[in-house]
Amino acid sequence: MRAADVHKPTVAGPGGELPHARRGHLRLFVFFAGLAVLGAGLGVLGLHAAESERARDAVLVAVVCVVAALGFAGVLFHRLKIIRWRWRETEEYLARIRAESAKYRTVLEGAADMLLLVEPGDARIQERNAAARELLGLDSSTATVAFTALVAEGDVERVRAALQRALEVRGEPVSLGELAVRGREDRWLSVDARVAGIELGEGHAVLVALRDLTVQKQMERKLEIHERLSSLGLLTAGVAHEINNPLEGIGNYLKLLERPELEPEQRSRYLANVQHGFGRIREIARDLLRFARPSEKSEPIDFALAVERAFELVKLADRVRGVTLELKIAERPLWVVGDAGRLEQVIVNLVINAGVASGPNGHVWITARRVAETGVETVELQVEDDGPGIPPEDLRRIFDPFVSSTGGTGLGLAVSYGIVSAHGGELSAANRAERGACFTLRLPWSPERTPERARSPR
Repeated sequence: MRAADVHKPTVAGPGGELPHARRGHLRLFVFFAGLAVLGAGLGVLGLHAAESERARDAVLVAVVCVVAALGFAGVLFHRLKIIRWRWRETEEYLARIRAESAKYRTVLEGAADMLLLVEPGDARIQERNAAARELLGLDSSTATVAFTALVAEGDVERVRAALQRALEVRGEPVSLGELAVRGREDRWLSVDARVAGIELGEGHAVLVALRDLTVQKQMERKLEIHERLSSLGLLTAGVAHEINNPLEGIGNYLKLLERPELEPEQRSRYLANVQHGFGRIREIARDLLRFARPSEKSEPIDFALAVERAFELVKLADRVRGVTLELKIAERPLWVVGDAGRLEQVIVNLVINAGVASGPNGHVWITARRVAETGVETVELQVEDDGPGIPPEDLRRIFDPFVSSTGGTGLGLAVSYGIVSAHGGELSAANRAERGACFTLRLPWSPERTPERARSPR
């Protein structure tokens, strides 16, 4: 039922007139018509029976008095009956109003969200439901408290602006987002707040709906801690696994070096293997440090120059020997802000991974360009290969530490992801529709950087 329908008496007929009253009016009309006929008949008979003028006058007076008395009695009887009908139907109407009011109040009182009726001027709380009384401590002693007094100091102006906005666009809810409000016993609650302007009989007011997010936030924090601990466990296990392999090799070669009968040539070869194992451990430690601290350096650079520099370095790498590398820079300069050396490291890592995945006689395409999507301009680098692609089970965790589909340590992509994130960019991976994989790097475009301020990668 709409709010407007509550004020309309449902027991009334068309035009607001009661059906009993209409029938009463009809009976009253019939009564007066019969009374008129009766009075006329009595008058005619009396006049015929009267012998003198004086007698006829007396008959007319008597007939008029009788008819008037009967008419008055009929009208009185009709009005008393109408009053009785109206009283009974008014009672029924009030009972329905009370039932509707009780139903709506039960709904409001039983709502899980906190509902407050706030005055638009000084934000005083007029009404509150059971949830608001329980969670916010709004009992009878706080009858005149203002809603803004419950809000954190930094959010007061935002709340006032939202209340004013709700009055200007009545009927449309205005979202305040997440708020911190003071609850019972000065305990702070995280709530999702919405306000809406409404019209009451005595004027305008603002309905404030607050949904308690405290438990949800606690669960999210616990889940976040659990995920961090889980990631830390995986990282620790990966580090132990990656370091354990070279350590076992070093231990074996050290035992062999203890033999006195070793030839100098063998001793030199074993020492070289020990040094290689230590170098492997140093490389893992260095990558872990890069993963933890991606970059702190920031300066304007031409990303196109960084791509060209990385491309020249990759061409000399043994791991991509026999792979066709194709570079395309759609436009230049491509201004970004960051550390040229670290970005170059990311590009080299992506291209080498693509070359290893494509294998001998494979093909790798590197494309750098500027892209504008939804009004936001970015510098985009795509590295595509024609290899077997990324297994579906590895695709969603390809940037996790120690996850590798090419047989490496699995730290290169994790470090690259951290470097790109530190530059405010994005690094994503997907499988190509034809064959192979595609890695996409996006960095914020910086058009305000001038060529004079830009730096070439060193």
